[in-house]
Amino acid sequence: MGNLSKYDVLNLLSKKMPFFAATQWLKNPHPEFDGKAPSDLMKQGEIKAVYAQLEADINAKKKNG
Repeated sequence: MGNLSKYDVLNLLSKKMPFFAATQWLKNPHPEFDGKAPSDLMKQGEIKAVYAQLEADINAKKKNG
């Protein structure tokens, strides 16, 4: 994953999700983050964790369909 930035997260979101879904994913509490929103973790510098979870969520959606 290397050196990730918030722009990498936003770029992946924009490529893989419609605008509204991407906004909801960023702003709503996520169970994997103890109820914190991904955007809150990004503000705290937890970019790698957010990016990894976004990839996992995208892959899970692909599998479930």
